[in-house]
Amino acid sequence: MKKADFIAPDAYPQPVSRGDAARISRALKSSGVLENGARVIQQSSPLLRMGVLDYVRALEQAVGDLATVFDKAHEIRGFAETAGLRATGRIADGLCRYLEEAAKLGVAADSAVVALHVSAIVRAAHAKDEASRMSDVVARELSALAAHKLAEAKTGLAAN
Repeated sequence: MKKADFIAPDAYPQPVSRGDAARISRALKSSGVLENGARVIQQSSPLLRMGVLDYVRALEQAVGDLATVFDKAHEIRGFAETAGLRATGRIADGLCRYLEEAAKLGVAADSAVVALHVSAIVRAAHAKDEASRMSDVVARELSALAAHKLAEAKTGLAAN
């Protein structure tokens, strides 16, 4: 893999002056803009939810293909909360973090840990009343399991 080139932020041409940036920032924080944004998100929520459910179906079908699992979980974690699927997003975030850390360590992700995350994401996304049926407890427990598995992998690497 090619090493990334870093470009200093000051090297990019600025699209607006500092004064214009400050005015734009204030305008974006105005109550009218915030209310309109919240309304648009609320109106788009059903469409976003359908999109997340499409990603969930693709995630479920991708079991065994970790690159696709990561890609779909990444999309889910990005959109789920906005679509009203908070627990789904948190569990997908945990899966992404687990896969990223396993890759950094250079160890294979435990297929059972991945399968548990995928199963929990599917269940959370399809729960009728997600807030009461899929609490943060599931996300925390899966996170603890992933951390345990990563700690085991680190110990195994240190022993070699």
